[in-house]
Amino acid sequence: MKKTRLRRKSKSPQRKLEDLLWVECKRIVDKMYGTNCYTCPAKNLIGANKQLGHVPWAKATLGANLKYDIRVLRNQCFRCNIHLGGQGAEAYKRMLREEGKAYMDKLEKERHETVKASEHYSQLLEYYQSL
Repeated sequence: MKKTRLRRKSKSPQRKLEDLLWVECKRIVDKMYGTNCYTCPAKNLIGANKQLGHVPWAKATLGANLKYDIRVLRNQCFRCNIHLGGQGAEAYKRMLREEGKAYMDKLEKERHETVKASEHYSQLLEYYQSL
């Protein structure tokens, strides 16, 4: 069996900023929405089973302005987030039912906007730390 090299995490200032931002997002989402899975009946998620998912759309399809936006982040179980790809259709239907069409249309419009990532992330981190 051939050994593979371990993947090293980047130590760039941008990556460090994103890591700090992700920690703040987890903290805020736990307080706002609790620890239940957004897309299935799983309750009281903990540890590796509690994942922060980009529910209506995949993270790769989002611009820098929505990747760390609390409005699109929800707790999901490992199964829903990883094995079922976030269950985007189910999450979109639930979010549409809970928040309304105008809210989803606004998010869809913002999804296609572009911002300079590093500036946006630093402003967002300051805002989230103040909450």
